[in-house]
Amino acid sequence: MTRSALTLAALVLLAAGCGGGDPPGRTVTAPAGGALRVEAQEYGFDPSTIVVRRPGTLKLMLDNRGSLAHNLKVEKDGDQIGGTPAIPAGEQRWATVRLARGTYQYICTVGDHAELGMKGTLKVG
Repeated sequence: MTRSALTLAALVLLAAGCGGGDPPGRTVTAPAGGALRVEAQEYGFDPSTIVVRRPGTLKLMLDNRGSLAHNLKVEKDGDQIGGTPAIPAGEQRWATVRLARGTYQYICTVGDHAELGMKGTLKVG
């Protein structure tokens, strides 16, 4: 290999290692009985982790910033406990969920969005 070919190969590997992939998720702490905005885009939620200090109700507002319809469903052990309906791009909806101590998952159940990475973790202390 020539020196310029080796340099090009090194630059391609460096660019592949530095770019791509999802940015690290953001964690937000919400008060029990409080409200929190969750932003949806293709194919993820911000924040990706929600921590609630103690059991109680939590009001979640799904803000669809994507170009497709999305929803937010809260699940525990595979059972849905609440969430929003599917909403079009640019719209917002509220959902109130009652949370016991434990770990939950929130997902978008529209199409294959959850499989494409549209999910997050909700932990209640």
